Amino acid sequence: MSPDGNPNIAILADDLTSAADGAGPFVSRGLSASVGRRAAPFGHAQVLAVDVASRSMGEENAARQTAAAAAELCGTGVLYKTVDSTLRGHVRAEICAALRGSGRRRLVFAPAFPEMRRTTEGGVQLVDGVPVDRSPYGRDPVHPARTANLADLIPAEARDTILLDAQSQDELDRKVAEIDQPEEILWVGSPGMAHALAKRFAPESRRPTMPVRCQGRLLVVVGSANGVSHRQADAVRGRRDITVLRAPVGRGDNPARVLAALTGNAALALGEGTFGALLATGGDTMNAILDSLEIGQFDLLGEIEPGFPIGLAQLAGRKLLLGMKAGGFGNDDTLASAADRLIGQEEELEL
Repeated sequence: MSPDGNPNIAILADDLTSAADGAGPFVSRGLSASVGRRAAPFGHAQVLAVDVASRSMGEENAARQTAAAAAELCGTGVLYKTVDSTLRGHVRAEICAALRGSGRRRLVFAPAFPEMRRTTEGGVQLVDGVPVDRSPYGRDPVHPARTANLADLIPAEARDTILLDAQSQDELDRKVAEIDQPEEILWVGSPGMAHALAKRFAPESRRPTMPVRCQGRLLVVVGSANGVSHRQADAVRGRRDITVLRAPVGRGDNPARVLAALTGNAALALGEGTFGALLATGGDTMNAILDSLEIGQFDLLGEIEPGFPIGLAQLAGRKLLLGMKAGGFGNDDTLASAADRLIGQEEELEL
């Protein structure tokens, strides 16, 4: 807590999706939140989330950027470092860097996300009851889970470490609530920990109702090759108030060039000023568009549905709504439902 008794919370994330997922539970309980891209957002939000973008970096650069971000946010009352619940990415190196940058030495590590069947038993991370390194996540071609034992991921810099087992969200909530002196701790975990921390530090749930409606047309950008995303785009194609840009299902020999062309066209369209909202599938897609538009931060407003956060950015002095969705997330009507809520209704959107 800050001296005036208000929440004072910072989140370090390794990608944009994790930053939004980490802040989302706090927003759903009535706190304000801003997400910064590669730097802490400015302003007076109660929750500051930083996308360090370290997931796509090599380990050395990931550690360097994480340490710098942790140092920038070291004075916050609650410092929470997100990790993937399947223990992919530069987990140990980034925990070490966050401890070093923040100056904290107490560590609480709880990567369980019971809602997604990722649990921790006896210090071992499980997916559907299978140690994560023996699950399909252990064969990830980019960031495989190399161990299921949490102790293997604890750096020497952590002088006082608590590893939390959790087979349910209620169990995780209870254990997080029982730990004292939270301002001395580096909290490390997945969305399950974000929910537990939000319940502890924003105990009175006050779901905000705010008028969120697209001022202009809606641009849908499908950068994912996932068939689900393309079926979702088909469901909104042809509507006069919506423009759809999409990458081909087959990316050819140079997928980076395909993505660059797609996101470049999206940035040009958004720069014309007729669009009031952007819905993008795939974290890389949204990141590339925001880079092109030089948007460094946005306010997190909530979720249209779980796993589909909505933000509000400023672009050339006007408001731009941002909707972020993983490529395979949702059913065939997900984008159509989101569009209806943003541009098809006069009443307030409850977030």
